[in-house]
Amino acid sequence: MTNIFLLTKIQVLGLFGINQLIHTKDSQARLQAALMGVVGLILGAMIVFFSYITAVGYAAIGLVELIPAIILLLFSMITLFFTLIHSSGTLFGFSDYDLIMSLPVPRSSVILSRLLTVYLGNLFFGGLVLLPAMMVFIKESGSPAILWLSALLIWLSAPLLPMIAAMTVGGVITAISVRFRHKNLLITLLSFGATIGAMALSFSMQAVDVDLLADLGFQLGQAIGHFYPPARLVTAALSQRNVLALISFVLLSAAAAALFVFLLSKVYAKINSALFTQHTRTSYRITQLSAATANKALYRRELKLLTSSPVYLLNTCIGPVLMVAAILALRMFGSEQLSSMLQMPGLPGLLQHMTPFFPSLFVVMSSTTAVSLNMEGKNRWILSSLPVSAKEIFDSKILVNLTVLLPPIIFSSLILAMTLPLNYVSILMVFVTPVVYAGFIAVVGLSANIRFLKFDWKSPQQAVKQSMSVMAAMLAGFAAIAPPVALGIVFPEQGQLITVAAVLILSAITALLYQNLRRINIRKVLS
Repeated sequence: MTNIFLLTKIQVLGLFGINQLIHTKDSQARLQAALMGVVGLILGAMIVFFSYITAVGYAAIGLVELIPAIILLLFSMITLFFTLIHSSGTLFGFSDYDLIMSLPVPRSSVILSRLLTVYLGNLFFGGLVLLPAMMVFIKESGSPAILWLSALLIWLSAPLLPMIAAMTVGGVITAISVRFRHKNLLITLLSFGATIGAMALSFSMQAVDVDLLADLGFQLGQAIGHFYPPARLVTAALSQRNVLALISFVLLSAAAAALFVFLLSKVYAKINSALFTQHTRTSYRITQLSAATANKALYRRELKLLTSSPVYLLNTCIGPVLMVAAILALRMFGSEQLSSMLQMPGLPGLLQHMTPFFPSLFVVMSSTTAVSLNMEGKNRWILSSLPVSAKEIFDSKILVNLTVLLPPIIFSSLILAMTLPLNYVSILMVFVTPVVYAGFIAVVGLSANIRFLKFDWKSPQQAVKQSMSVMAAMLAGFAAIAPPVALGIVFPEQGQLITVAAVLILSAITALLYQNLRRINIRKVLS
């Protein structure tokens, strides 16, 4: 247990640079941490508010007994989604694998410590979702002491099942992928598929909720129990004060975690060893050497850097995948049915007036440039020593970001133009607007990364997920979308004029930021 505790402590302190923050004397690093803390508090407050309002809403229409099951399902979907994204870099392929595995500790201790790190994160964020709703339920139920104890045990056990399910999917994906030459790219593609599948399950459950609101109570409870059977145990434990159901839920969660650790420990070393193995198709023979321009070579290098890291590719490119999925869903179901599935009554009207900003919303979620300099890590001296200008280096990073975004944008815009009744100007802006936002997010992401560099990472997860530049780029993207969308809602008849003005203003801002990048000393940045 001591080994597990120490390994977990090291990983927890490494999260979000906590250990470095404790010992650093750099005021800028402390300021960045404070800014991230403020943003985190705001997001946490929004999650708590959403959970509380949802529970109050169900209580107001007489569905108090269903609050635990509904919130547990929501919490499980969130845990499944985020754990699935993190699984590949948490259990497999971490940079200090050789160092960790050389320690005199059992493999099961290493696996448990990494699971505990993910579990503690899910427990914290899950508490923001679960506990406010549970407080509403307990208050409406008379606040007996047994409910408080039951809610505590459910909160401690709830992350385990969806977390183990996501880790199992991640483990299977990794185990399959290690047999292939381009295993990192395959891991990413399979992870994308699993993530979209998890989101589709979530939306299908939301559709069930809406369809059954006319006949609440028993049918809705049965639907949730059928979709997620552990919810039945939680409902029985809290609504019916069934101690046996509570014990069953806790034991089921613990047993699933124990079984996962036992089975994974048998193949853990083999999977990780295969991940670090380089595959070659044939013996190398000198035939004909090809030459390329500096720009083309830098572009290829940057593209290889992106596709070689599943964490980097999955987290920075999820936006285009979601964009294509959302617009295909709009094409298949129509705006009215999609509005019902997402529980957004005003979606059809909003799409009609502000169509170009719908794909742009997903575009600003995808800035590969926001961490492209971070990903250079200890190898940044190679880029610094090349006889190329800062413009050529920055252009290669921007072009890779546009390569990721432009094909999905063109495809999505074409489907959107075929789906909604639009005039010629609106059709033109459906294509132009997301392209302009793509250029903006690529340039602003690179500018943010230069401002908030992070080279001292131990794993790609730290470079991608714990960088202030990612948050800054995403906030800048949403800030660029919010004003024109708000104006379009207030003045719907001026929607086209607002869209054209927003595109022109954003193009000017992008041009100014790009000119500023050209004046930056790249050698100083990478030093």
